[in-house]
Amino acid sequence: MQKRVAAFIGHSGAGKTTLIVSLIERLAARGEHVAAIKHTHHPLNEENRGDTARFRAAGADPVILAGDREAVVWEGGGTRRIAYSDPADLLDELRATVVFVEGFKSFAGWPTVNIDAEQRPTVETTMAILDRIWAP
Repeated sequence: MQKRVAAFIGHSGAGKTTLIVSLIERLAARGEHVAAIKHTHHPLNEENRGDTARFRAAGADPVILAGDREAVVWEGGGTRRIAYSDPADLLDELRATVVFVEGFKSFAGWPTVNIDAEQRPTVETTMAILDRIWAP
């Protein structure tokens, strides 16, 4: 299955999570199977809180919280931990057609959208950017 992937990068507080949540809601409402990956430098947890909870509430399934070489996957009603060596390996855990990634700034293995707090893009503008990125 071909996955359309886009990573959103930018400074803390730039609006990445809020934009991703809106995109998940929009695409899930259209019937797309959407997943999300959140990169963190904090210790991993399996609590339904924070950005991963927002992604899940918006309709993403599964959602992955990725730390350094280990990740927590929320899928359906459960969680599991996995090991990975390269961020691209995380895509193998997802059966979604659309994958939004927050973080992994230094990874060049998927297209990125840079979010600037001064000029936050609208959902419509971002959808147009994604259409260009994902064009065949």
